[in-house]
Amino acid sequence: MNKVEITSILTKRIFKKTLEIQKNYPELYELLDETPLFFSFAEKDITIKDLRQYLISLIMQKKYFEKRNTKNDLQ
Repeated sequence: MNKVEITSILTKRIFKKTLEIQKNYPELYELLDETPLFFSFAEKDITIKDLRQYLISLIMQKKYFEKRNTKNDLQ
């Protein structure tokens, strides 16, 4: 796969994950604006690594939010 294809796939996954969070976890979705983005300072453009890291951060935030809410529901 070339760089454009990988970028397209990652962008679609980020979009899909963001929509999932927006639909199922509106409280978390509101907090995404406050999520710091750590992009490569060595590169002038957003890199594939940056997109991967952002996708991973979305996934981890969702998992943490689910786990925290499950704990609260059990108490």
